[in-house]
Amino acid sequence: MVERTMFIPSRRTPLSDAGHLQRADSRVVALRDPRLLWLDKNENTDPIFLSIVFKVLAEIDPGSVVFYPDVAPFYHKLAEYIDVSPRALILAQGSDGVIGSVFRAFVEPGDVVFLTQPTYAMYQFYADMCGADTTVLQYMAGESGPQLKSETIIEMIQERRPKLVCLPNPDSPTGTVFAPDDLRRIIRIALEANTLFLVDEAYYPFYSHTVVPSIVEFPNLIVARSFSKAWGLSGVRLGYGIASPELIALLHNVRPNYETNTVALAMAHRMISEFEHEMRASVKRLNQGRDGFLSAMKELGLRTLESHGSFCHVAFGTASERVHASLADYVLYRQDFSAPCLKGFSRFSSTTGELFAPIIDRIRDVVRMGGA
Repeated sequence: MVERTMFIPSRRTPLSDAGHLQRADSRVVALRDPRLLWLDKNENTDPIFLSIVFKVLAEIDPGSVVFYPDVAPFYHKLAEYIDVSPRALILAQGSDGVIGSVFRAFVEPGDVVFLTQPTYAMYQFYADMCGADTTVLQYMAGESGPQLKSETIIEMIQERRPKLVCLPNPDSPTGTVFAPDDLRRIIRIALEANTLFLVDEAYYPFYSHTVVPSIVEFPNLIVARSFSKAWGLSGVRLGYGIASPELIALLHNVRPNYETNTVALAMAHRMISEFEHEMRASVKRLNQGRDGFLSAMKELGLRTLESHGSFCHVAFGTASERVHASLADYVLYRQDFSAPCLKGFSRFSSTTGELFAPIIDRIRDVVRMGGA
């Protein structure tokens, strides 16, 4: 039995002047072409599983949207599903909502915060919003792809003793993970430094290892998860945080009056109650599709990267412009990155082998005709 100690970081005071923050304007219309296959935002595109999602949505009682959401039943259902206490959970609008709450609850102007780079863009925004002193944990370009050594993180934690370390596992867009033993060691070192540690598991269970059981051992640990990826519910905006009841209580202090909406609660409750097996079967299909795509790219002599998320990378080299032109009327994907560790790579969200097949055919035709 692991003895648990209480870990309560100091509370933050609001940053009064956030006028310098810059974000994309949500009012600017930038619709994705409905005629294309959308593999640009790591959403679940598995037709078999999406048919279940659509069925569940169609069966929601329309009268329920008239009333404010009752979150308590779902807290208890989710707690049962994850095997934790309801007091160890907080619901939010996606894992993004959990991340934002962590910054609002604990980070004060001038606090040192460690962020990976490249990573999910909102980490830096929340750090700026709170006036944090950001230290970048930079992924470096390596022969096998982006690299960030655990020893580097440990040494920096011991040297700077940050208030907060944010470490997505898998990270995005790199697709990288830390070995379970290495991750546990980093979290332990952070605890010794009185550092709060946020592990973002938005891509669970595409990568099946989780640190959730470790919240009992590490009172400085917060885990963020999402229903957007594997569960195919990106549009309803539902995620959750898992941590010690003491940390969760402080996160509840900064949450909105209603954590999420009635439709999100109804859909997620039904999905985890009845369709976990189907979700995991979908994850298996998407991982197989991803791995099959990467295998086909390697056979063409193209450089690929191992990915533990629901996406994959390939470098088209000298064939890039021709490949992009060939795919333009069929699929949306990320064509390139500015980060040096991913420069020259294109990213495709994972999809099934059947949906990847026409993409592979087009790339194969271009590469074999003109070389890579």
